[in-house]
Amino acid sequence: MIAPYDSAKKRIQLVQAARELLYEQGFHKTTLADVAERAQIPLGNINYYFATKRSLAEAVIHSHAAELRERFTLWETTSTDPKWRLRCLIRLPLESTEMVVRFGCPHGSLCQELEKLDAESSLVAAATQLMTIYVEWAQQQFRTIGYGVKESRQIAEQLVASIQGTMLLAHSLRSQEVLEKQLLRVELWLEGEIQSRKERNKS
Repeated sequence: MIAPYDSAKKRIQLVQAARELLYEQGFHKTTLADVAERAQIPLGNINYYFATKRSLAEAVIHSHAAELRERFTLWETTSTDPKWRLRCLIRLPLESTEMVVRFGCPHGSLCQELEKLDAESSLVAAATQLMTIYVEWAQQQFRTIGYGVKESRQIAEQLVASIQGTMLLAHSLRSQEVLEKQLLRVELWLEGEIQSRKERNKS
């Protein structure tokens, strides 16, 4: 019998290996054998942790979501300024510029691929929830700034769409310059939007 510690450790290894492979080559091209090789765990042992590739991919999405929430919590404990937090969101792709240019957004690219599966798939629901985390967190920041419920939702969706679109374009063109320039444009748009709102409220 596998010791509880070893079991948990190997599960983490499998999820991490799957995260890397799903990002680098996508869901459809990745096999359980690929994951076993990357994790350096015998293929026959994978079923002890994950019955199917889909269940492993779902665990990957949950790990992405947990990491994303941890990042947001860190920003929230670091600063009470919602505008600063939103700038952090915009600049986040710059922490892994080379990977974004090569493979796109690790979240957006995965969600885009999984959305092509059958609509009732639990993977589709999990992928949808991952993008929702971005939008709902950004909405909270705009609400803190003073935007209304509907307005904050709309502008949060616009912001997330702009960031995701920038990463997709930079990846498609294989251009770090595009990534940097377009994220700067998004940041300037955010500054202008918030400033314009303040001026409208004064008048």
